[in-house]
Amino acid sequence: MDFIKKVGDTLTESEKWFDVMNNFQKLKTDQDRVMFVLNILGEYNLIPIPDNNLKNAEKSEKLREQGNAIFVACTSKSSLCYKAQQLYTESISLAPYPSKQLTLAYANRSAVLFELGFYSECVKDIDRALALDYPDDQRAKLYIRKMQCSVALGNSNVKNIIKETEYWINKITSNANKLKLQTKLNGLCQKIEQKNDQYNSTKSERKIGKELPLPVIKSYSNEILCASDAITLKYDEHNGRHVVATRNIDAGEIIVIEKPYSTLLRNNLMSHCSNCLRVCLATIPCKYCTYAMYCSEQCRDIEWEKYHDVECAIFSVMVAEKFLSLDLFSLRILMCAIKEAGDIQGLRTMLERADGSDDPRTMGFSPDGKFHSEKYISLYGLMTNSEERSFFDLFGRFVDTCFVLYLLAQYTKIFGTKLPGNFKTLANNDNATFLGGLILRHQLIISTNAHTIYEEQYLCAEERGNAILPFCSLFNHSCNPNVFRVSRSQHTVLYTLYPIRKGEQLLDNYGSHFAMESKIVRQNMLLKHYHFTCKCIPCQENWPVLSDFKSFETLAIPASDKNVIRNALKKLDTYIDMARKADVLGKPYIIEDLLTMIRVMYDRVPIACQEMGNVVETLKRVFALHGNTFILPQN
Repeated sequence: MDFIKKVGDTLTESEKWFDVMNNFQKLKTDQDRVMFVLNILGEYNLIPIPDNNLKNAEKSEKLREQGNAIFVACTSKSSLCYKAQQLYTESISLAPYPSKQLTLAYANRSAVLFELGFYSECVKDIDRALALDYPDDQRAKLYIRKMQCSVALGNSNVKNIIKETEYWINKITSNANKLKLQTKLNGLCQKIEQKNDQYNSTKSERKIGKELPLPVIKSYSNEILCASDAITLKYDEHNGRHVVATRNIDAGEIIVIEKPYSTLLRNNLMSHCSNCLRVCLATIPCKYCTYAMYCSEQCRDIEWEKYHDVECAIFSVMVAEKFLSLDLFSLRILMCAIKEAGDIQGLRTMLERADGSDDPRTMGFSPDGKFHSEKYISLYGLMTNSEERSFFDLFGRFVDTCFVLYLLAQYTKIFGTKLPGNFKTLANNDNATFLGGLILRHQLIISTNAHTIYEEQYLCAEERGNAILPFCSLFNHSCNPNVFRVSRSQHTVLYTLYPIRKGEQLLDNYGSHFAMESKIVRQNMLLKHYHFTCKCIPCQENWPVLSDFKSFETLAIPASDKNVIRNALKKLDTYIDMARKADVLGKPYIIEDLLTMIRVMYDRVPIACQEMGNVVETLKRVFALHGNTFILPQN
């Protein structure tokens, strides 16, 4: 961020870095550090001049024209059609509300969605355009398209659409256009009367992925409400808080279904919903900012109530100023916390009770003695690793925090009224420094604990966004984890990968896996980002990467065991190929067969065995394909 560089350059030129570092490191609380940095920014008059990505009719118009040029040239359902759809969506995001640009962009996007075969989404865009000030002489064309969608979807109850279409056809002054549209309408009415099944079948609707029903846990924990009673939370000085099995757990069991406290969409902002994170090719914008897009008016209203009514005014500024996603996320979490507590004073009271807890195991538990992932208190006590961070790391984050406080004071009324635009005023405002301390705490919690939400794209797992999963954050790391996380749009599901015996610890993976990276690479990453030296079994035994594992055929195991393993693995190559092609949905036998392979090998060969690794990696791919996907239909 340029502002942080400006602060650093100013302190260097004035030869104050040493004094600032020395005084900063003497401070005991984040609130005191926020006040200290605010006073420095005020002393040197380092007032930021933020830019803003506001709605822009001219940019919207240009994007729509680019979409038109591509759409005219593209063949039906080609990749160029998707490019046109993307340009129309970007045009929609920048168009002021309401405006001619927004109306026309919705109408034009409906045309490309019709060509691509997304008829339900097409109808939504048509209705949005018609609800705005769409030109009267072109409305009949949209109603004809809506009729075409109805025929394609097999809807027979179209009397009102026919009536509206005829009304607007009669409003057309050009006889040639009127005759052309009337002929189209007559043909569509005839198809409906004839119930032409062949027409309907050739016009089947396209979908992007299919969200499967959320799985269920057979028996939930009475203490940790998102988890199975097969696991419990323990604490000791060596492991900290950690999760252990209360009974023998089989491979493939579902042990956690956790809804995040909050999420932040990071990639594909135009094609995914900011609220529910689902894929949508007909997203609609926030009425005021250019940041958030939604799959429906309902999701737009829900997010506005949750936090966007405050963040809306400054998220576009933060994006323009190149803030990191964790800065945006830390502010969003703060808004959620204030809304949950009622107001800033309510949040203070809540945290005073939390800070009074002296039991490290139940830190983050609610007053009812249970762990609620949807409560702010559950994430407030997560690890920050602030003691292990360098001065320059922390100071830069505090400068970030003070800039966010400045934006809150300038653009919102979170402090009761908009405050004067200077840092000295904020430094003397107890509510501002209190919230600043929390924003910084959230940044550190996110960098240590946030989970990536993934989606399967063809042969790769790509990032969709970030989530704060308070309970999943309590699992310790292994470079060969015995659990696997599957991302859903609004939940994360944890499956076991191996049999786990009663009393054993359940271990997740923090991003460095033995199968893909050498020990030195893994340990360097974990030390840099999570501030610990990994001592898991693969690190202790210095396992090679998966491609260098030995086959069970070369291991010194009884011939009878080898025969059992060969029989179990007969279909492995077939399943690997099906997983590569994403041809696994609706075929539960694949998961059960892969789990059988794991059970057969678990007590007969070491984990560091090529076939065991191949089975586990295939199972993970199959599990992932039952979660989020974003694969555009091919021609």
